[in-house]
Amino acid sequence: MIQKVRARMIPLLGLSAVLACSSVVQAAQPPAPALHDDNPSGNFGDWYTGAVPPQASNGKPVILFVQGLHSNYNTWLKTDGYYEAAYKAGYRTAFVQLKDADGTGGDMWTNGPKLAEVIKKVANYYGVSQINIIAHSKGGIDTQAALLHYGAAPYVNVVHQLSTPNKGSELADMAYSDWTSWLADILGKKDDAVYSLQTSYMANFRTQTDSKPGVSATKTYMSGGEGDDGWFTAYWFAHAVLPGEDDGAVSVASALGLPYGIKSFTKNISHSAMTTASQTWSLVQPKLALGKTTVAAAALQEENLSAAPQAAPAVSENSSFIMKGGSLAKGSAKEVFPLESGLGTISLDVLTAKETTQVTLTSPSGKKIPLNPAKSAEKDDAVLFSDAVHHTLTLENPEKGNWTLELSGEGDAYFMLARPEGRVKGQIKNARKQYKQGENAQIAVSFDGAGKLEDTQAKKAKLTRSGGKGIAKSLQQAGEVNLQTAKNEVLLNFKAPTEPGVYNISFDINGVNERQEPFTRSVNYNFAVTDEAGKVQ
Repeated sequence: MIQKVRARMIPLLGLSAVLACSSVVQAAQPPAPALHDDNPSGNFGDWYTGAVPPQASNGKPVILFVQGLHSNYNTWLKTDGYYEAAYKAGYRTAFVQLKDADGTGGDMWTNGPKLAEVIKKVANYYGVSQINIIAHSKGGIDTQAALLHYGAAPYVNVVHQLSTPNKGSELADMAYSDWTSWLADILGKKDDAVYSLQTSYMANFRTQTDSKPGVSATKTYMSGGEGDDGWFTAYWFAHAVLPGEDDGAVSVASALGLPYGIKSFTKNISHSAMTTASQTWSLVQPKLALGKTTVAAAALQEENLSAAPQAAPAVSENSSFIMKGGSLAKGSAKEVFPLESGLGTISLDVLTAKETTQVTLTSPSGKKIPLNPAKSAEKDDAVLFSDAVHHTLTLENPEKGNWTLELSGEGDAYFMLARPEGRVKGQIKNARKQYKQGENAQIAVSFDGAGKLEDTQAKKAKLTRSGGKGIAKSLQQAGEVNLQTAKNEVLLNFKAPTEPGVYNISFDINGVNERQEPFTRSVNYNFAVTDEAGKVQ
């Protein structure tokens, strides 16, 4: 097509048209990567090699791109993507298909060994001893598994992570909470990949991984985003849940949470924009490097060890929300919750699986407010609940008293996240993420601005096992909880289950503020119980 355009324009515009069309040719997308079809029955394990640029040289490293949660290698092939940028910069490239490319996501123990195989194949294909890896999101965790658990570390000298949840994601915790579990089931958000991203599961992965010899032999750069795509998109919901600064999918504290990693950059962009070349390639490219000789590699490891303590500090988990959720199996549901006076605003996001589900909020004075579905944002598979229907509302100076949320619909489920902006602020403090079987455990939740806390709702705390079958059980009914309340703090003492796995404890805290007005806030605590070998199932 370009040649035909040039043929018509040359008689009219002369040499200037030739030069203009030549620039168009140079700006075109690079040739499509070539498939190495190692899995004829699926995508998992396939890999691709990019076209070799005319200006490629042995003076530049080979780059293997590893995509993230629920993604495939097309992550890197988009317009203004990393393949285009790397090709134009003269790099030889390769791409991998992990289990996520076949539908449901795989955990690091599934993706890691396959990625290790592909790393060796790529190095052998290009005839190099070591390659560089650029990994987006969960792809950075799969890369750590490949290097440190499945023997690929000698073949990789530089890894650059793009917003990798090194400490897990509170969004994954939420997928297994008592409030959201029904909706997550309908949306199909519970798979091995999401399970492995729960914060307690990742704490155990860090325990298993970070103590391994040679963790710093590969220089690992970390980066994180601090932006989202605006109010009441899927990113806003994630932004509300995640602690501290985040990119709408991964908190900065998690992205910079690799103890031996080296901070590369943070930028005010969203999670998906981290793989946009015009946004981040110029920040990543200077970190790419050729493999080292044996002597230089030893010096590099020493350098990495001295540069490593740059991880972000821990951030307390937020408990300043009101959360409700459940099934619409009977066609309708009603939730009642109090709001105290003095709130500047309250923002609500009611998630459902179907647009046809009707959602109405009724004020204490009887005013009915319909919550209509928000305009659909671009779906991002790396953001949990991005494909849910978001019914949104923000109220300024909301009326005090009992508010009622009513839903009607068939074959659906719902989850309400409300964020009141007022004096009462809740935080889970210094919570442990791992316990031994049957060990005594404790959660401390503080509430600044609270007058007096009541323990009746907290005593109804429900324990759910992530990935387990059956309904949540009440810890109080099982006689497994001892609750203590002070003026502005709740201590929940309980005994860890005897069955290894990942668990969530979900409960509400009720209280009265200094004006003797009732308020409520919700708490979800994610923790793991390890087996005798110190691992999580």
